[in-house]
Amino acid sequence: MKSRLLILSMLMLLFSSCKKWLDVDLINQVDENKLFAKEQGFVDALAGAYNQMAEPNLYGQKLSYELLDVLAQYYSYNSMAESYKPYRDYNYKDATLRKQIDGIWSDMYSTIASVNNIIRWEQKNGVVMRPNIRKQVLGEALALRAYLHFDLMRMFCADIKFNHQATGIPYNKQFGVALPPVYTLAECYQLVLGDLEAAWTNLNEADPINATTPYLSQDKNMADRDVARMNKYAIRALMARVYLTKGDKENATRYAKEVIAANKFRLLDFKTGIDVDESKKDIRFSDEHIFSLRNKNIPEQSNAVHFEVKTETSTTAAKLPFGDAPGIYNANSDDTRYQLWFDLGKFTKYTRGNVKVFTPKIPLIKLAEMYLILTEALYDTDRNQSLQYLNTLRRSRIRNVSDWFFLTRDNILDEMIREYPGEGQLFFAYKRLNKAIRNTSGTGDIPPSNSLFVFPIPDKETETGHR
Repeated sequence: MKSRLLILSMLMLLFSSCKKWLDVDLINQVDENKLFAKEQGFVDALAGAYNQMAEPNLYGQKLSYELLDVLAQYYSYNSMAESYKPYRDYNYKDATLRKQIDGIWSDMYSTIASVNNIIRWEQKNGVVMRPNIRKQVLGEALALRAYLHFDLMRMFCADIKFNHQATGIPYNKQFGVALPPVYTLAECYQLVLGDLEAAWTNLNEADPINATTPYLSQDKNMADRDVARMNKYAIRALMARVYLTKGDKENATRYAKEVIAANKFRLLDFKTGIDVDESKKDIRFSDEHIFSLRNKNIPEQSNAVHFEVKTETSTTAAKLPFGDAPGIYNANSDDTRYQLWFDLGKFTKYTRGNVKVFTPKIPLIKLAEMYLILTEALYDTDRNQSLQYLNTLRRSRIRNVSDWFFLTRDNILDEMIREYPGEGQLFFAYKRLNKAIRNTSGTGDIPPSNSLFVFPIPDKETETGHR
């Protein structure tokens, strides 16, 4: 009798738990059916994916001006807060840092799942959208999937130029797949480029940016409409970045030139962007943004790590004081980057400027990168043209500058260091070039190695059979 009662109780408990799980699952399904029953639901879901990317744990902080820029040694080696020293020393075994890296992996794949869900519903119920909106939604979703997977590869995989058959990452192309397959690096690159080509096919004619030129808009918030998303030129720009990282300089050159030739973006213009009233200064060079992410909390979050905290009785040092800004820019007050992005050595790129005119945002791809890609890609085959692209970039940054007539690889790296603070791109440049990371601490530069450049895969991936 006791045995029967125990079994009955267990069955009732099991049924109750299953019922709760089924209720939650059915609620989610009803919500999704309702969300994707209208065109606006698809648009809102896509906006949600961009918002996920703009959160502090991803591009809103860690993958822009925090984790990746600490690894690139932009910040004062000896003065940063104790909590950042494991970053500084590439101590990926540190429990706190390891937890944060695991969190980045998890949040990136969570965003990929959101994007895959949009793609899944587009296949199921895309007819509720107008044809051009349907193509735009699908194109952006595919492009985001490629962007996110590629950055996972840049963080968690070795450089493909050393071993095309090295282990890559799980490339997730389906919503709800618990164990997506792990591909080789070469296969991962093919999948990224395949998604980008498919995205281009959908967006080429359907993209609203075809009918506008963002930098010509007097309303900068309206201009953001076309660049705060993966537009068709962001796809081509990302392809240039992917091909350069892969070592295919010919295709990197092709796509970087295509973006520049489109004339949808322009390098910083002193007359319209700088020599204006203080409230209208374009601190972050928004006319160059090909793809950026908006987040109204960026100034506050940047201030929390880049500035000291003062009270009536005490002052707490900044968590991430910038390193040698005068050394990086040769203390050249004619360099607009040095003039606008720093104030007495403090990093002000995201804390200065009128947020009513320019929405707080993080640039993920900008026109300056296309010039740097061309400079690097053409260095061996057409030195004069390579130099021409770099001089053009420098003229848009530095007043009264004289053109260079001689160029070295170190000159190119110097310009990358000056161009990328707060954007998370310099660390990847060091990795792509297999260059020692410059260190102003007096202890010498840090030799390149996988122990620096490759993040550890989360343990749970090994436990579930991914490795």
